[in-house]
Amino acid sequence: MCKGNFVTMLKTAKKSSLIGIGISLTFMLVINGPMITPYLVIGFIIFGIIVGFFISLANNLIHRLLFLGENNNLILQLIISYIISFIVFYIIALPFAYIGSFSKVTLLYASLATGLASMMISLFFMTLGEKEERIKLEQDNKELAIIEERNRIARELHDSVSQNLFGINLNLNTLNYLLEHNPEKSQEMIKHLQEMVQEVQTEMRLMIYGLKPLDLTEREFLEAIENLISLFKRRYNLTILFSVIGDTNFINNKVQLTLYRVLQESLNNIVKHAQADKIEISLEIKEDNIQLSIQDNGRGFNLQEVDKDKSFGLEGMKERIKYINGSLAIESTIGEGTIIKAII
Repeated sequence: MCKGNFVTMLKTAKKSSLIGIGISLTFMLVINGPMITPYLVIGFIIFGIIVGFFISLANNLIHRLLFLGENNNLILQLIISYIISFIVFYIIALPFAYIGSFSKVTLLYASLATGLASMMISLFFMTLGEKEERIKLEQDNKELAIIEERNRIARELHDSVSQNLFGINLNLNTLNYLLEHNPEKSQEMIKHLQEMVQEVQTEMRLMIYGLKPLDLTEREFLEAIENLISLFKRRYNLTILFSVIGDTNFINNKVQLTLYRVLQESLNNIVKHAQADKIEISLEIKEDNIQLSIQDNGRGFNLQEVDKDKSFGLEGMKERIKYINGSLAIESTIGEGTIIKAII
């Protein structure tokens, strides 16, 4: 056991002393009733500090030695906590019982009650720990999503905007030469440069549109999807067919945003890799599930041979869908295209 873990256990044990004081004073009120003196109160406080400290320390040590926290067996953890608390309380309370002239029967019942109280406290902290772990996991997932989005933007800028700007710069250098030696051809070069600038503007518009936070409570869900489809149609000369079955009002905002992002990522992947010219998108809202299907007539690919770096977008889509209790299925045949189906 490393030194850091032991120091943490000591800090936890010190805090548990406060709980021990509370339990000890409770027993004092039950056992002694009106016959309470200042010395008795001080004695029970000292006793509570000792009991709380050692019960907590013993519980943490045994749980770590038996790896109970890793096994996640809640019932076993609670039983062990009960037994440890009972034994530790009984051993520590035994000399105090002789001093206070308590019977062994009273001590036994007090030990049993302490074990029960300790078990309930352990259950509370286990539940609290699980909640904190879930919150931390959600925060880690959000941070990972931000990193993935940054990486995606960096790739987009490098693959499209950066390359086009580099080409524009080269053509501008050539234009200087043409203006001096071949003015007629320079007009053709200027037209070409205008097309490249327009292409960069369109690419940037697509990226900005994809980054904008969608407030689908103000903007209709279908309108947002249709705008996205229109952008890809104009930019890449694609034939995109879109159909909806069911009432989109039954889809909550979280699901709407997830479906939108999955569609957006799918269209980006199709444009980059599929070499497709036709895409069919269908959204079906049923009583028990929602299905989004995106099918292209591109070149397809072998799922088993996809490079992990290139499948970054696919993994991101799977994580998004999984987060809202859905599943993502991908079917692809080389030469026949790809189908992406999200089921929620």
